[in-house]
Amino acid sequence: MEIREIHGINFRNAENQTPPKKREFIDVFSDSVRNPRDVNDMVAVPRGIFKAYILIMTGSAILALSNLIPNTKKFGEIAKTSAITLGWILNTLSALYFAKPFAFKGNSPTVNREELKSQY
Repeated sequence: MEIREIHGINFRNAENQTPPKKREFIDVFSDSVRNPRDVNDMVAVPRGIFKAYILIMTGSAILALSNLIPNTKKFGEIAKTSAITLGWILNTLSALYFAKPFAFKGNSPTVNREELKSQY
């Protein structure tokens, strides 16, 4: 067995090396997709429209789950009515967020294409 002397170790680089990141589910999923751009592609969406999508998905999910609540006299009626009311409120807020850019122009600043390109 031949033993050699070690020369030129850079301790700064050795300490700053981070272990490779653990692959997340989206990484494994994007590797198995035929066109990875479908997963990793980004589109600039106004914040209000994004909030509207989140609200309508949440409101629709709550309305769907409210149908699973049994209609018993003690707990079911109150829970079912409040879940339905919450779902309707979230869906109404979603409609307001969708209509806000068209109904109330000039309230929020818009993004110029030049500013968007300079960010990415």
